[in-house]
Amino acid sequence: MKGYYDQRYDDYYNGAGEDLTFLGINLNYKLVKDGTKEYEIYAGNILKSEEYAKANALEMIQFLYGQKANQQIPDTQWTTTVDRQNIIGAIVDARILALIKADYDKKFEAALAGMMKDADSAAMAEIIARADQVAKAEAAKSSVSTLKTKADVFIYGLALSKSDGSLSTRYSDQGFSWGSADNPWLFRAGTENVKQFKDAAKDVGYIALEAPLSPIAGVESDNNIKLGFWSDIFARALDSSNAVDPITGGPISGLDTDYRLRTQFVTNGLSFNGSQVRLFQTLESDNKNYSQTLGMASIVRLNTNDRPETLSSSDSNLNSKGIRLSTAAKTDALDGNVSTPALNGSDAPIFHDSEGLYLYSPNINLVLGNMYQPFVVGSEGNNIILEVTRIPNIPAIYNQIYQNYGGGLGTTDLKGSTCNVYSCGTPIKNNASDTTALYQGRNATHSSISIGTTERISGTNMLRAKDGVNSTGIVFKNTEGVSKNFGSAVIDGVLIQHLKIRTTGL
Repeated sequence: MKGYYDQRYDDYYNGAGEDLTFLGINLNYKLVKDGTKEYEIYAGNILKSEEYAKANALEMIQFLYGQKANQQIPDTQWTTTVDRQNIIGAIVDARILALIKADYDKKFEAALAGMMKDADSAAMAEIIARADQVAKAEAAKSSVSTLKTKADVFIYGLALSKSDGSLSTRYSDQGFSWGSADNPWLFRAGTENVKQFKDAAKDVGYIALEAPLSPIAGVESDNNIKLGFWSDIFARALDSSNAVDPITGGPISGLDTDYRLRTQFVTNGLSFNGSQVRLFQTLESDNKNYSQTLGMASIVRLNTNDRPETLSSSDSNLNSKGIRLSTAAKTDALDGNVSTPALNGSDAPIFHDSEGLYLYSPNINLVLGNMYQPFVVGSEGNNIILEVTRIPNIPAIYNQIYQNYGGGLGTTDLKGSTCNVYSCGTPIKNNASDTTALYQGRNATHSSISIGTTERISGTNMLRAKDGVNSTGIVFKNTEGVSKNFGSAVIDGVLIQHLKIRTTGL
């Protein structure tokens, strides 16, 4: 529109529209007829030229983009090169409506405040009672039975095999060894003198299942497990049938593919070494849910890379140490023809070769309960309770759980520690003849999760995600093979102060 204004200004300045005749010849400088108003003006009048040019420009804006966009006007270079439509009106109308609504809301709130001020308590009580009745009546119209409050989970093809460097297959068809004569799996009984809920130490006997110990130095050959499976997860209506097929064990109805999550899980280079589970009877407690019930102290260690600080996005073997979660089938035809194979024994889906979420070199070390803060299994009425017990306000107990990070973050009285791929508590001598401890401990109290290019901060046991240009860890890939690298991540020093899970309605 700047060009149109300039052209119109020049026309008026040059005397366009002036009725001028010389020697019988009409010398009038005609304006281009474009639908706007034509003004008469003497040449050289700057002020009027500006005024009339501006007026014509505003008119032309309305013809091109405003309320007059649907009116017929002569074709000119200004009208034939644009798409004429009323876009100004829509913007103005929306703004006007917003202003009207704001003004209305303001007046309504003021009026309501006045009404509330004048109303007596009895009238307000009546209003509240009627509103409550209406709300209950509306709630009664809805059926909870139709809500998707139940779930079915089907897990297929769970398999352990030797790691093969591929995250496209769930099974390598190769065997592997796990543990050795010097560092075996153990199923053993033991006793530990501890304080749990009161400031009184007692011997607690336990039964433990222990995976092979994790060497302090790290042994690459230990990261040799491939784990794979796929699953169908369904959300089901509360009133859906619970009848099952006696042959397959699957439900006979109620599984809708519109409410299904189909996933595949594959991991390579996995090591469970250092994991353990202890079962015991808890000591006496004033809390009946804690007292002399089934207790558990466990450390679950899922590590893939003993030296994650060297990981680079340019490495050619990233898939040899990683986890892949995927959902896409290779083709629609290979996604199965029923909601899940358990219904009729149909073929399993074939998943896409590369789509999914990739977690490279994940090291997951989770502490779920310990001898001083048990994980308990109990009940309340007909409902089951799973609970990491509260840490009591007793120094002799919480000093065994909290940890000293150094640098003023804690005191030497605190004996707790974090379990990560480098360390997991007090180092262990596996044999009496060992001169030094060669294996990581099993008494850490804090958890950690690291993914990708991470490192241990020098002089500490704390982890840090590296942020260099070649750092990697969390990667998304689509079905076209396009990937997005979101870098590495660390969740460190996680302590569960208290966690309670309770079923309802059993």
